[in-house]
Amino acid sequence: MARKASVESPMDITEDKRKNEVELTAIKRAMRNTRWWKVFITVFMIVGIVAPVISIRAISTLQDMGSMLSAKYKEISVDKPGKQAALASVNKWLDTNKGPFRYGTTNLLWDSATKVGSSDEDTGTGKEHTDWWSHQFSLTDLSDGSTRDVTQLISWKNNVATAVGEPTVLPLKASGAGGAQSYTPSGYSRIDQASSFQNVVNAWAKAYIGKDSNAFTVLVGDPNSEHAYQPAAIGTFKNVSINWLVECDKNGQSVPKEQSSDTPPYAAASISITFEPYAAMQDSSDKGSDTSSSDNTGGSTVKTNITVLVKNPTSGNAKIIDWGADGSVRTLRPYANALNKSDVTSANSDDETGGTDSAGTTSQDTQSDDSTADGSKASSGNGTSDNTSDGTSSDGTASGSQNN
Repeated sequence: MARKASVESPMDITEDKRKNEVELTAIKRAMRNTRWWKVFITVFMIVGIVAPVISIRAISTLQDMGSMLSAKYKEISVDKPGKQAALASVNKWLDTNKGPFRYGTTNLLWDSATKVGSSDEDTGTGKEHTDWWSHQFSLTDLSDGSTRDVTQLISWKNNVATAVGEPTVLPLKASGAGGAQSYTPSGYSRIDQASSFQNVVNAWAKAYIGKDSNAFTVLVGDPNSEHAYQPAAIGTFKNVSINWLVECDKNGQSVPKEQSSDTPPYAAASISITFEPYAAMQDSSDKGSDTSSSDNTGGSTVKTNITVLVKNPTSGNAKIIDWGADGSVRTLRPYANALNKSDVTSANSDDETGGTDSAGTTSQDTQSDDSTADGSKASSGNGTSDNTSDGTSSDGTASGSQNN
């Protein structure tokens, strides 16, 4: 016998169920009476009102992103004052016949620029502001295909860029910024130059320009025996002059007036090194030889400027412990150019660097006054370097000068 289907009793329908059924019936009836074209028109009107607001915000966001990218691009490439002036100066310095790389160079590229300082000069009618920028370039040395880094200091005054001094040639694997102008960092106190400091600079400059990393490492005096230092390996040293010597801390920052000392632990100096580039020999086996060929070089010399950090500058055991682009005092750090010994190769040429004895003293320190071999006689007849013309004598007598 079939089971009779159960029928829900009206008494079992709750108030909530009845309310839901009524609402559902009303919705179905409203949908049957709705004209869908009116719904579409309403949606389009709402979209028409909201879309411009969304578009304005999207355009504003895109514009902000574009401005940020443009500013970043300008920061890293184009809008560095003096780029063209620096490039022109380096190109002139790299002249094939008289430049430092006798085999020639190629692939000269602008890498970056760093603002290294600024100054305000009182002209009588107001302040004249000058910014100092160090532009860095890379190039390929055709003698061995290596990449070399060269920097040029630029002054930016009244929207006019002027090359300052000579370019700086940085050593291989090292990292670290010509006109008649000179540059002295603003806010630094000049200090007296010790009588032995010129000898320190002579020995260091000769080793830096040469290619004996062992002698160069000894002169730096790094307490870490695992460190070695790579010289520029670019030519034969002739002479060196000191442009200025100022007091600073070990990080290249200026020292407050109240903390200034007559015997500061650190100082920064700008030096100009004159050298004769290695000759371009016909025999490829002679590349990089210390012996210059008058047929290929004509005995011409090249000058390069470099800024160095000096430890114990006024004592008899002063050491140059860091170096970099000319004018870039604030980028100097103790032993920042250190490399692992395994990364450095040395020519071990005593003729080039003056050699070292068992005590680590260069032959520069033991030569007689009338035969210095530091090239200083090339610049004047009395056996002294061209310090006066480069402003060193004024530095040496500026005792007690204060910050600008």
